[in-house]
Amino acid sequence: MNQKIHLHINSISEKASKLIQQLSALKNENETLLASNKELQAKLAECDENLKEFKTQNAKLEQSQSTLLSANDASTDSSKEKNQEIDQLVREIENCIDQLKR
Repeated sequence: MNQKIHLHINSISEKASKLIQQLSALKNENETLLASNKELQAKLAECDENLKEFKTQNAKLEQSQSTLLSANDASTDSSKEKNQEIDQLVREIENCIDQLKR
């Protein structure tokens, strides 16, 4: 019976030793995961900051594009008017030439 108790104590001791090793390994893994988590959170914060900057730049570019399109439309309208004026002047000149030929 004394030997059974001794074997049982050894078995418990071995299991406790294994549990201590597993606990140590899990603590190390936990520390690694915590460090990785902090690193990922820092990267996420950096990405969020970059995203805000890109959104701001995008908004500015869209505003510039809108301004350029408006200016282009105005320029196109102005060009059309000038072309119409030139066409009218050409017609008047042609009329004058026709009258001079007569």
